[in-house]
Amino acid sequence: MNPFESLYEYEKWAIRILIITLLFFGFGITTHYIGFENPISELVFTYFLDSILNESTGDSGYNYVNTAGYGLGLALFVVSLAGLLRIAGTDGSDAMLVALIPWVLWAPFGEVIEDAGLFGSTIAPWFVSPGIHFQTAAWVVLSGLLGYRVSASGNSGTMEAARSTRVISALLIASQALIYCTSVLEHNSSNGLTDTLDREVMAIISIFGISSPYWLAGSHADKFDDTQRVVYTSGVGGSIVLFSILAAYAVEGVDGDLTIWPIIIVFGVPYLICLGIFSYGKEDARRSMELGFVPGVLPPGMTESDYLTLETPQKTEIETLWRRGVLASPAVLLPVGGQIGDGIATWIGIDYFGYTEKHVISAMVTGVLDTSITFTILKIGIAGVICWFYSQAVFEHRQQHLRILIALCLMVVGLAPALRNVFRLTLGV
Repeated sequence: MNPFESLYEYEKWAIRILIITLLFFGFGITTHYIGFENPISELVFTYFLDSILNESTGDSGYNYVNTAGYGLGLALFVVSLAGLLRIAGTDGSDAMLVALIPWVLWAPFGEVIEDAGLFGSTIAPWFVSPGIHFQTAAWVVLSGLLGYRVSASGNSGTMEAARSTRVISALLIASQALIYCTSVLEHNSSNGLTDTLDREVMAIISIFGISSPYWLAGSHADKFDDTQRVVYTSGVGGSIVLFSILAAYAVEGVDGDLTIWPIIIVFGVPYLICLGIFSYGKEDARRSMELGFVPGVLPPGMTESDYLTLETPQKTEIETLWRRGVLASPAVLLPVGGQIGDGIATWIGIDYFGYTEKHVISAMVTGVLDTSITFTILKIGIAGVICWFYSQAVFEHRQQHLRILIALCLMVVGLAPALRNVFRLTLGV
């Protein structure tokens, strides 16, 4: 049996529940705008949409209902997408996670632009968490689908396919530049704030971003397959486009000098810790790969139950290598570094810069000892749990997409907030 042809039962249920949830929200939003008020529309707007729409002007924050809802929705999305990606035959290796890294940077850039009040009223709500994550997912899915079409065209791996991926990526990046830079320019012009942006800087860096699929040609980006290459290069270019707005604001709109030292700490400490973890596990990872095994991933055709009942000397040897070798994987290092960075950035921002915590769970943690250092300790603990989980978990070969998406999920709730917080501290917004 081809394992790509079927879904696990839990994947089927996740897809069903996700579809029902989307229909529930769709009904609530539609009936609200046609004037038919009902308990569903009231729940959707009171606990979910109002906190997003109001945040572009009032920073209304989170509540326990939408926090639980977003967590459940994220879990359903991860499980559902893992199954669909497997059926589509996409690559589930660590290369997939690396290709998605630019989008983890893209989202914080957009959030900081919104925090600075640079977007127009139409675009701004789309850059408010958690809506920003849905928008990011939309761009990733679009770029992935277009890349997948190139891959499925029969020309995969040819020069023609490479040219197609570059053109598609450049068009996606140019679309982002048109949408977001235009919104910023129109908003600032209409409010008489033209002196807060250096338009030349924005234009030069944006053009550099749009051309990124071409100057990345011949680099590490060519090691990706067609789908991953479009996702990666469009994410790199899109991040550069959003960075151009922040750079233009930093040149003209920042009142005073940029605060650089938080970046050194928030990036430096996690880097040193992850470097130590990588050094601890890299030798065992190398030995495992030489034996033909990706640490923590079973070979094709072997189920988890088969593995648990297996008793052989090779299994004992492989298990020993996996427990340490998996720690050298990007699926572990990136979430761990992100969680630690988020904890440090929150501590610096609240205790030294006077920022406040808007997430209800995080605010509860920081209120334990009236200092955000408790949140930092919690995040370090979560980083330890991530290391433990991946060192103990065994994924079937057909669960590789789930393994990668779990890591991505952990990055979204760790690395992305860390980046947003430290960029806000740097720019003072």
